[in-house]
This record gives sequence, structure tokens and C-alpha cells, in this order.
Amino acid sequence: MAEAVNALFGGPEQDLAIAVPSDADKVETYASIRPFIEGLCADENLSALALLDLVTGVLHNAFPTFFWTGFYRRVGAEMLEVGPSQGTLGCSHIAFGRGVCGTVAATEKTRIVADVHAEPNHIACDDASRSEIVVPVFVDGTLAAVLDVDSAVPSAFSAVDQAELEAICTNVGTALSQKDLSGIIKLV
Repeated sequence: MAEAVNALFGGPEQDLAIAVPSDADKVETYASIRPFIEGLCADENLSALALLDLVTGVLHNAFPTFFWTGFYRRVGAEMLEVGPSQGTLGCSHIAFGRGVCGTVAATEKTRIVADVHAEPNHIACDDASRSEIVVPVFVDGTLAAVLDVDSAVPSAFSAVDQAELEAICTNVGTALSQKDLSGIIKLV
């Protein structure tokens, strides 16, 4: 359904003209947002959902090549549910093992896909997606969510993104371990 709705409203065609930042520029950008994300993770007054929403917003707005940014939260033994997210519509639910997000949930390992159209297991929520990185989020050693970032630019993600996003997801997971996850994340 998401792909059909996204097609109705067009995609981020203008993003194709955006250059992928160099690794040095990425390091600088991640360094500039790190204090904000650390502050959010340290905020005891934020609910789990608010934390995920605000981290999504910081990441989505930090990089011009991020056209879809969001979390897929674990809501069952082998099921993810979208949200919060920014960008076009995401898929509502993804089973473990299905698509890049489901594969990361099943393997608990980060994946970078340089060309999603060449990925046989890719789920096309938005045909404008060209590359993707998906990072697992753990709470007390149990998979709680995955962070999914899509770009309309091919090969937008590098080892720098992987290292930085894994560090962010570690901080988010630690913060989530101190929050009430009822109705938001089901740790199985």
C-alpha cells in the first residue's frame, strides 16, 4: 500500500541531484548532532516514543541525502511495525527475514545496500529509494527495533554511516532500557 500512495504524490526526484557528502563531511555532521542525540537519550522525561521520534527528526534533517528515516519497532516475536518516521510512507509491518529491515531483525547485523533495486529481498515501500542502511537497536541484549535510512541517491552510505549510526543506536537502546516500553516495543 505504501508504494501506491507514495507513487500518487511523486517522489523526491530533486534528491537525485544532491551529492553524497564525503566521509569527512559525514564525520563532521555526525559530530555536530551527537550532543543533541546524547541529550535526548539522557532526558528522563521523554517517553520511549518521543525519544525515537526526536532521534528520527535529528537524523532526517542532518543529511540532505536522507529521504526516509525511521524506526521499525519490534511488536511481536518476529514482527516489526513502522514508526516513528519522517519522509514518505513506510511499510506498516515487516516480518523478520523479509526485506532489508526484516533481514537485519533476523540476523541482528547492520546492512548497507548500495543499490536496493539490485537487492532481491528488498521491499519497495517507495520506488524512489536507491540505497539503504539498516541498523539494529538492542535493549538489554534483545532486539527492540531497527533504524532504517533510505536515500534517493545510489551508494549514499559508507562505513562512516555504519559506525556512527551503530553508536547512536547503542545510545538509544541504553536509553530505551530505562523507559516504559508498554504498547510501543515488545521484547520477546
